[in-house]
Amino acid sequence: MSSSIRRHLTYANVTATLVLVFAMSGGALAAKHYTKPKHYTKHYIINSTGQINPKVIKKLRGRVGPPGLSGKEGPPGRSGPAGVPGAGEPSGPGGGITAFNSNSDSELDFPAVKNEPETVASLSLPAGNFSVVGKLIADNQNSSTQPYMVRCELFVGKTVIDPGYGGVALGEGGKDVSGKHIPPQAERHYLVLAGTGSLSSPGTAEIVCKVGTPSGKYMDRSITATQVGSLG
Repeated sequence: MSSSIRRHLTYANVTATLVLVFAMSGGALAAKHYTKPKHYTKHYIINSTGQINPKVIKKLRGRVGPPGLSGKEGPPGRSGPAGVPGAGEPSGPGGGITAFNSNSDSELDFPAVKNEPETVASLSLPAGNFSVVGKLIADNQNSSTQPYMVRCELFVGKTVIDPGYGGVALGEGGKDVSGKHIPPQAERHYLVLAGTGSLSSPGTAEIVCKVGTPSGKYMDRSITATQVGSLG
């Protein structure tokens, strides 16, 4: 068998075998000593920010620059639909600025019956708190020297806010029915009544008078009421 091997062993065979051995050993050596370069990087194609770490995205954002120039004003937009009306608020008490007035220049005769109550002036008012002033002139036209008393009260609703005290005497003086001396009095007196009162619902302010003679007149009758927020 050795002779058979020697018979086929030629220079060309030996040379080819050596070349093959060296080629294999050199490739292995190269593969053994090959290392990646220090600056070797892989390249990827990024299609969305979802492929980037959020921390990296924050670092990639630049600083906010200065604001740009303002653009031209655009055309006005269309008007929107009307809104729904809001709920109304309840009315509060008056603030002292609403005034109500009742004046009469006409003359009002004394009642035919002595000391009969008579409404001399009246003023309609809404609900609320009021400061009220009433004025009138009582004129005794009786020719007798006997003085007659006239007494007037000021009402808001059914409440007396000024009782008028004892009233005033109209006449030239003398003695009353009890014999008491009454000093001379003017035949005409100017009476002023004032007070404050409240109405829980619309009502009236009134001047109600009584007089001891049927001969005479009430003149220049007036009531002025000012609505206020509260009564102290």
